[in-house]
Amino acid sequence: MVSIKDTEVVLIEAVQPFDINSLGNLFGGRMLEWMANIGTVAATRFSRGPAVLAYLDRHFFIRPVRLGEFVILKARVEYVGTSSMEVRIEAWKESPGGKQELVTMTTASYVAVDEYGVPRPINNVLEPTEDEKQLYEEARMRYEERKRKIEDRKFKRFDLTDPTKGLRWRVESSRWATPSDAFVGNLVSGGRLLAWLDEIAGLLAARYSGGAAVTGSVDETAFYAPIRVGDIVTVRAGITYVGKSSMEIMLDVIAEGTYGQARHVCTAYYTYIHVDSSGRPAPVPEYVPSNDYERRLFAEGERRRQVRDEELARIKRMWLSPRT
Repeated sequence: MVSIKDTEVVLIEAVQPFDINSLGNLFGGRMLEWMANIGTVAATRFSRGPAVLAYLDRHFFIRPVRLGEFVILKARVEYVGTSSMEVRIEAWKESPGGKQELVTMTTASYVAVDEYGVPRPINNVLEPTEDEKQLYEEARMRYEERKRKIEDRKFKRFDLTDPTKGLRWRVESSRWATPSDAFVGNLVSGGRLLAWLDEIAGLLAARYSGGAAVTGSVDETAFYAPIRVGDIVTVRAGITYVGKSSMEIMLDVIAEGTYGQARHVCTAYYTYIHVDSSGRPAPVPEYVPSNDYERRLFAEGERRRQVRDEELARIKRMWLSPRT
């Protein structure tokens, strides 16, 4: 039997010139890839075999990471079901002086799979210590809530409807999934997919704002189907809400197999902040919905923004004190 602490894995990355944007800050997509990968390592190690990202909770990028700083990523398993694992992921930055500050934190669900990508039972036991029982119970509650959220998984997997159709500000991009994109076997890494989404959404945000745009947050995302090496992956992105300096972008992903079998992989919402040359939030052009569909999505986006604002305020109260 294994305690929660025993499942923790750590990854340290140095921010290199190819990891940064024009402002000298770490790309959000690179951070997302690192986070998903360290979560995969923790889940794979505990389940004693391949594991794939199934659900990612909302999280915020509350501090930028600069060139020359280190990113310390930590992941641990906090609850285990038949085939799934609840994993907590944290990313801290360390400056040359040694001070560590939280950059982002999230929780996610990973599923243990066999070589064909089919869920397999986990033959390992998580036994929390007395001090870990609250973490275990909180993770169990997340697990139960997730099951309710993905009850429509089988339907969503084959829903190929393009939700960005009818939006004026949209972009679509397709690519091959190659062996270099795989984390285990022929299954594409969840981290690589998250990096692709950030790249495409960031492009659309920069086009709309007319300048630099940085990743502010990623909303909770369910993954309905895996991407396999050889698939054609199409990402459809569209602007759904615009604030004073922020832009919410909806991303929808379709994977098409060699013989045309198409699957809905996920639908996600990323938020970007337009910044000036000093990295401070800057105003964006006013967005006025032009049709009923844009008006509906705008109203939904405004409600999501209110939820994000409340959650971000709570996180800042809890976590924005530096540690050494």
